[in-house]
Amino acid sequence: MELRPHQVQAVDALRRSLQAGNKRVILSAPCSMGKTIIAAYIAMSAAAKGRTCAFFCDRLKLIDQTIETFDRLGADYSVLQADDPRYNPNKKIQIVSTATAIRRNHFHYDIAIIDEAHQMYKGLTDQMRSWDMVTYIGLTATPYARGLGAEGLYQDLIVTTTPRDLIDAGWLCPTDYYIGRSVDDSGIRLKRSATGNSDYDPEELGSRMLEDNTLSGDIVANYVRHSHGLTKRAVCFAPSIAYSKNLVRRFNEEIGQEIAVHIDGYMDEETRQLIYQDFRDGIYKIIVNSRLLNTGWDDSGVEICIDCYKTKSLITWIQRIGRIWRIHPDKEKAIVLDHAGNLQHFGCFPEDVVPEELDSGDRNFEERKQAKQEEREPVMHTCPQCTGAFYGLKCKCGYELPIHTKVIKDDGSKLVKADTMTPAENRRKTLTKEQKQLWYSGLLFYGNAHNYKKGWAYHKYIEAFSCAPNGLRQIMTEPTPEISSWIKSQQIRWSKRR
Repeated sequence: MELRPHQVQAVDALRRSLQAGNKRVILSAPCSMGKTIIAAYIAMSAAAKGRTCAFFCDRLKLIDQTIETFDRLGADYSVLQADDPRYNPNKKIQIVSTATAIRRNHFHYDIAIIDEAHQMYKGLTDQMRSWDMVTYIGLTATPYARGLGAEGLYQDLIVTTTPRDLIDAGWLCPTDYYIGRSVDDSGIRLKRSATGNSDYDPEELGSRMLEDNTLSGDIVANYVRHSHGLTKRAVCFAPSIAYSKNLVRRFNEEIGQEIAVHIDGYMDEETRQLIYQDFRDGIYKIIVNSRLLNTGWDDSGVEICIDCYKTKSLITWIQRIGRIWRIHPDKEKAIVLDHAGNLQHFGCFPEDVVPEELDSGDRNFEERKQAKQEEREPVMHTCPQCTGAFYGLKCKCGYELPIHTKVIKDDGSKLVKADTMTPAENRRKTLTKEQKQLWYSGLLFYGNAHNYKKGWAYHKYIEAFSCAPNGLRQIMTEPTPEISSWIKSQQIRWSKRR
């Protein structure tokens, strides 16, 4: 088997760590590095020496992809998953469903390779802590989960390459980022995730986005703008199934054709496979989901990621963007349309996040503590002309920052957003005249209904847009949920100020 240079480097580093006495090692393998090929190489090498190697997958989709790769490479394997007829306990290579293996206590192995190792399952971690003679190799692009480096689990983190390295070498696709409007996340409840961090409640976030009727229109318009005449295929991430279906409806209605399709884990497998095939064939240009496609799904021809799913998790964010990093003969570059505010939240590009250590489980946990934090990092700017995200002084569209604009962070933790627009500026520059009229009419209606002074709506409009409602008509319409929510937030702010 012929490995790529970065794969050879990874295998050599794993070998050195094991020779140094480590029994449980995790390899940071960036999205699309080819970790299944690395796993096949290790498994086939172990089998040639008479040792049993189990490759653990926690999703049926990952098992199918692994089987496809192992078949292509000529591996002789067995499949341990429910009642799969391909199971043969005498085979030295076992492709294993994590759930099935945990239930079958009689299943033993010499080497375990664990795919998506940041997803930690108690039955498997119990085995790791108990079976001292077994070698465990974890593979993941995002080794930031809580307790990965706890006592009895992984002893060594190996980082031999980064997404930026692979982009520079031509193994991953270069990516352009564009920042669009996102929903206000104030007051949205946080929930503990399976990997240990706190993140937005997806249903509550989806409900908030459904109330913002103009946001979905902005998302559609932004795709049209960057789709090269509706020719580029896109994967779109929404916080909830309800919002995913809403986006599909808006795409199809506003573009005037059935261009988008929704997919979720509640569909039967046959229906999902038909949708995947129609999407690959170009019958649909946009596939919209909530969390189904975040990991274990690959389609190298997809060029655009529409990110509408606000998150506090590095794992979730990087895995999501990694879906479009695979290279393809017809793909010159990938594009991220950020309608979630994630670029500004993390203050960096996902390809520049590099793991530095594993969480030991004995301190306050935060995913970002496991990644490298440079003391003086460049500031990410948002171009006022093309909305592209960039570092340095000049955007690729030609726009140059004003003199004396800060391009380096003041310290390693705080981002100086030198040219970030305020919400009022953002509304003024992104909303259409019709949308601005809707705002002014809603404010007039609300002021009249509450017997406020005649100039109330005029001054509130200035607060919302940083300009007067010049050219807009004095007509009243019932305010949308977005406008009502903004008025309420202003009233709360005023009451707190008093």
